[in-house]
Amino acid sequence: MLSISPAGAAPNGERSDQGPSGPAGAPRLRWPQQLPDRYIVVYKPSVGDTRGKTERLERARGFKATRRYERALEGFAATLSPAQVEALGDDPEVAFVSPDRPVQAQRLVPVAVNDTPPLGVRRIEASTEDTTREASTANVAVIDTGIDLDHPDLNAVDGVNCVGSGPAEDENGHGTHVAGTVAARNNGAGVTGVAPGTPVYAAKVLDALGNGSFSQIICAIDWVTATRTDADPGNDITVANMSLSGQSSPVGSCGSTTDALHRAICASTAAGVTYVVAAGNSGWDFDYESSPEVPAAYPEVLTVAAVADSDGRPGGLGGAPACDRSQSDDTYASFSNYAATSAGASHLVAAPGACVASTWLEGSYATSSGTSMASPHVAGVVALCLGEAGASGPCTALTPPQIRQRVQADAETRTATTSGYGFAGDPLRPVSGRSYGYLSWAAADSAPPTVISLTPAAGAVGVFPTGEVVVTFSEPMDTDATSAAFSLTRSADGTSVPGTFSWSGTSMRFRPSSALAGGTSYAARLTALARDLAGNRLGSEQAWSFTTITEVSAPPISTTRQSGSVVGGGAAKLGTDDNAYYAVTSTSTSTYKTSWYGTFSGVSNSLRSLEVSYKGKNSRSCTQRVDIWRFATSSWVQLDSRSVGTTEVLVTLLPGGTLDGYVSGTSGDGQVHVRVRCTLSSARFTTSGDLLRIRYTKP
Repeated sequence: MLSISPAGAAPNGERSDQGPSGPAGAPRLRWPQQLPDRYIVVYKPSVGDTRGKTERLERARGFKATRRYERALEGFAATLSPAQVEALGDDPEVAFVSPDRPVQAQRLVPVAVNDTPPLGVRRIEASTEDTTREASTANVAVIDTGIDLDHPDLNAVDGVNCVGSGPAEDENGHGTHVAGTVAARNNGAGVTGVAPGTPVYAAKVLDALGNGSFSQIICAIDWVTATRTDADPGNDITVANMSLSGQSSPVGSCGSTTDALHRAICASTAAGVTYVVAAGNSGWDFDYESSPEVPAAYPEVLTVAAVADSDGRPGGLGGAPACDRSQSDDTYASFSNYAATSAGASHLVAAPGACVASTWLEGSYATSSGTSMASPHVAGVVALCLGEAGASGPCTALTPPQIRQRVQADAETRTATTSGYGFAGDPLRPVSGRSYGYLSWAAADSAPPTVISLTPAAGAVGVFPTGEVVVTFSEPMDTDATSAAFSLTRSADGTSVPGTFSWSGTSMRFRPSSALAGGTSYAARLTALARDLAGNRLGSEQAWSFTTITEVSAPPISTTRQSGSVVGGGAAKLGTDDNAYYAVTSTSTSTYKTSWYGTFSGVSNSLRSLEVSYKGKNSRSCTQRVDIWRFATSSWVQLDSRSVGTTEVLVTLLPGGTLDGYVSGTSGDGQVHVRVRCTLSSARFTTSGDLLRIRYTKP
């Protein structure tokens, strides 16, 4: 594992300050130290021309940038005096100035291994003794000490050298070991990785002694992010392994953080890169609030704890690993960091990290231990999830946050459904106060997809004709094949319903080109030709039916005068908005009033919705009320009250409460009464009703 070590650390790597201690008793730094006089300056998004801005600052402030960032960050790294730091901090286009921190590689002594599939790769079921997976369609960046670019067992690609000039060659061995666990070839020699033959891009951020800095790591992240937008689609990095760990200040959100490394990972993740990182080897909680381990504690990454495995099989029967007798088979590694909060556990999985065999310098092989060795197992799992052997995988259409969730869900499901798959320390056999996550799983996706939900549901009645048909699957699907496998027809005669498809995550939406017919049965069908991104067909054909709701718009069949005198028209005049009126003259007493109601027949007691519309005017402005009769309580219920004069006013009203209470009887069809009243205290007037209708729906 690579640890971000503070200046003044004790020779054995322990922290020498007197800050707060973790559960294991090891001292922790309260705040991270920095490389003397070295800083990372981050611009605000409004800067625009970052290169020009940096050049102007160099001239004005008298420094020389050592690194320039234009993708994951907009800014630069430089050696600065206190006065220069203060001046840059006051610059209105500078978001913040962050200290540059030291990085150092730590590893065990390598031991040669035999030419077999490594135990850890077998333990997560990426291979057996005689079978293995194929190359991923994804490109994986190894942000580390570089890679042995000529190693015959690696499909290594020169990426970026953030340490010096020339190719990103490994002079340490750590990065080559990580690369082999991800993707050592299946070529009959040496070892095989989780995703054999996958391109691994060397991003060198540490020198031959394993030393480096945050600014160099950000340089690599900036390069990785740039591959997403350059002119070459073939070099796009979608997975990055970072076996880096060290203490930092409390972790903030992407929008508020003043940690330059965190800000860079946030931007790169948003650009589509999934970061897999080591949890750390201190045996404490990486999510310790006041001085967390980073990048492990960043919520945007997939953090990996280490498990000890000695036989490549589940069950805990293998004894102690050969290179470390202090560990136990299928148990959390004693050196591994863990999560102590739900936030940390939410982006955590585990993988083998004790006595891991992989590639080494000069075409050789070695064994090493650490969460650095666990992390690339999961980077390989993510790569396979994105695609394999030229075919799309179940993670193809997912964002980095969704990929993290998918990998965690697969690990949890495998542990819960396969006896003995997990390990002592996983959530099913937990250690109090610690979470190591579930053991990651890399077996080929051969399980057929299933349908999780249907909308409308099978047998549904009262479906609105303007709705969509939605099918939600257990995993991302081949959208073209699955859309082609769906059909919707009218049950009575098999007439096909045309429409358009759209997808949201794992849900397919079919929208008919025009509204379905009311009160009609429709048959939906999804054949077994529907398939997931790995090519697995639907487990069984889905066929179901539903019935649309009937919409009725009706005028009154009669009118009944309660107050005043009818002077024109009748119920027939209220059927349409045509300026043909049902007219009532008010009473001639001191309170002048008109009151009448319309009766609607054949209204279902099973109605699902009810709407009342009235349009009318009065020869003088009066207070107009529209009421509906509630048979359940034998009373009028007010729907609207307003002043209406000589200009026609249309009101559309929705009665509240239990709708069948407005219909006579308790079942079948009944009547509805709607009343219009108007009152005035000063003079007689005439009410003229132009339109009165109800609109309702029924199964």
